[in-house]
Amino acid sequence: MKRCLVVSLIVLLAASAKGQNKEEDIFNLSLEELLNLEVSISTKTATNIRNTPGILTVITSEDIKNSGVNGIIDLFQLFVPGFDFGVDVEGVVGMGVRGIWAHEGKVLFMVNGLELNDGMFASVPFGNHFPLNNIERIEVIRGPGSAMYGGFAGMGVVNIITRDVYKPGGYVSYTANHTGRQFSQNNVGFGTGVHQNYLNIGISGNYGNGSRSDRDYVDYHGQSRSMRNASDTYTRQLDLKLNYKNFNLVGFIDDYSYQQIDLWDSYYPGPPLTESFKSSLVQATYDFKPNGNLTITPKISYKWQQPWKLTALGAGYGYNNNKTFDGLLGGISTSYTKNKLTIVGGAELKHDHLNQPELVDTVYEETFRNGKEQLSYTNTAIYGLLQHDSRVGNFTLGARYDFSSEYGSSFVPRVGIAKVFDFMHFKVMVSQSFRVPGGILPNRLPQGNPEIKPEKGTSYEVAIGFKMPFQSYITFNIFDVSFDKVIVYNLGNDDITGVGYYKNEGTIGTRGIEADFRHISTKISSFATFAYYMRKHSKTDSLYRVPDRESYFLGFSPLRLNGGFNFRVNNRLSLTLSGSYFGKRYAFTQREGNGMDILEKLNPLFMLGCNVNIKNIVLKGLTATIEVNNMLGESFVFPQPYKGSHAPLPGLDRSFGFNLVYEY
Repeated sequence: MKRCLVVSLIVLLAASAKGQNKEEDIFNLSLEELLNLEVSISTKTATNIRNTPGILTVITSEDIKNSGVNGIIDLFQLFVPGFDFGVDVEGVVGMGVRGIWAHEGKVLFMVNGLELNDGMFASVPFGNHFPLNNIERIEVIRGPGSAMYGGFAGMGVVNIITRDVYKPGGYVSYTANHTGRQFSQNNVGFGTGVHQNYLNIGISGNYGNGSRSDRDYVDYHGQSRSMRNASDTYTRQLDLKLNYKNFNLVGFIDDYSYQQIDLWDSYYPGPPLTESFKSSLVQATYDFKPNGNLTITPKISYKWQQPWKLTALGAGYGYNNNKTFDGLLGGISTSYTKNKLTIVGGAELKHDHLNQPELVDTVYEETFRNGKEQLSYTNTAIYGLLQHDSRVGNFTLGARYDFSSEYGSSFVPRVGIAKVFDFMHFKVMVSQSFRVPGGILPNRLPQGNPEIKPEKGTSYEVAIGFKMPFQSYITFNIFDVSFDKVIVYNLGNDDITGVGYYKNEGTIGTRGIEADFRHISTKISSFATFAYYMRKHSKTDSLYRVPDRESYFLGFSPLRLNGGFNFRVNNRLSLTLSGSYFGKRYAFTQREGNGMDILEKLNPLFMLGCNVNIKNIVLKGLTATIEVNNMLGESFVFPQPYKGSHAPLPGLDRSFGFNLVYEY
């Protein structure tokens, strides 16, 4: 494999020498253009990054092309300060933010504005799930977004914006990575579109498979099994965009599944099991513009999902989980802009229906909080935001009110100020957030848990940024975030049945600092991120904290450093070197014979990668990338960020790969 890659590299470099001065620049976005890039994720109106009232990270298509990372997990860990990943249960990898486990409902994850969090647990699984070739850019709010987006946005909002392929033509892509023992990634993608008068139609899709690891996995009971050909992932996605004058239609079909060999609550000796997450999302909007200042947009959306579908029958374990979710949302939003005043407002009515049919279990029977196998509820929301750009600064005042037929009302305010000078900017923000239990299976008890309440959060953020000489830019921000009445899964502590259920715990929180550096020039581009957090002491967060380590939470490193260096050889060829440093981490690895958990310190490690990117190789429009990931062969793992009876899940070993994209 190595010899093949070396030969391929020589051929590609030779081909790139022809016509090197006649082709377009590989860097399409200057530093000034990046800073003035308009984003709408924070306020739902177009505002540039420096002036928007939020801590934002924007990952562009050029960042993705030049990074050479193996997937979206590596991409987030490399570019977004404070974002990390750990294992949940049954081999699912989820997201953490600023040291806090955020997998179930603390980060809103969207694709083209469509909410992808599952309606049962509000989770989004990661792995070989979101192929990178179809992504135009990723917008990330590092901090609460509940005032605009509701109860899944307590710690952040992510919106993946896929490529527009409205114009005639399109693209095809192929990505492959290999560890030397097995393929770690195989993805095929396409995109095509039509443009005729006012009608624009774009369709794109991906089909692929991969593997989490080819290393050995030691489960919580001390049993060792190889993950080679036993931890495969499969992704199938279809993306639709249609625009006709002021009418917009977006749709997204997602079918993600993976193999897993650990049922987390008992030793499972059988063959690898397959767990799947399926989603079908669609949304239609129409923009009415009575005048140049006012826009009124009604919308309707539908969401169907089948998350966490697992069948494990035989080998002494019986479990057939076939739950489904569907939700219908109607709403209207308005935007009014005049001079330096912007007003945004909206209202939404959502009806959700959850179904848990055909449950087979040798131990217990899962039900919803009403003790039944079906649950329906409605949620009504109104929100508003006012921005006034004065001489003092850009003031923002916003709030959201939600009323759930199951869980009552929630009100969260948001206030902030941003001021932009020629060479610097500063921001100060105070936000609250909430998370309703919503569709969560609150317990496995017939009587339900009527005492479970919405989770509330409070965040304080201060940011400052500087434009520096030589096309460089740096930002710093400090944060203080806490959550009260945290919704957690109580492991097997019910006095009657001995099984687990959802409940409210006490308080969890962190404070820390983040930094983001960018340099973009015609020859050299570089970036670096820094993140450090410290646990806020609490007597009620024992599920998450490291015993006898007051500043640590389980799973995540308090110190993270990331960086990358890109050198443009000519207009077609660039070289990139990138790396991520993880400080020491702690995790419970297994249970001893006497029933005691074993706490293990995971040593610091450094993940290093490199790639070669060549444009217009052989054919105009054909881009080739050759990459090496985890060059040092570090034994990276995904720890469980709470005390939940799951051992750290091994990640990929050193891998070699290539990516081909042909745009026509």
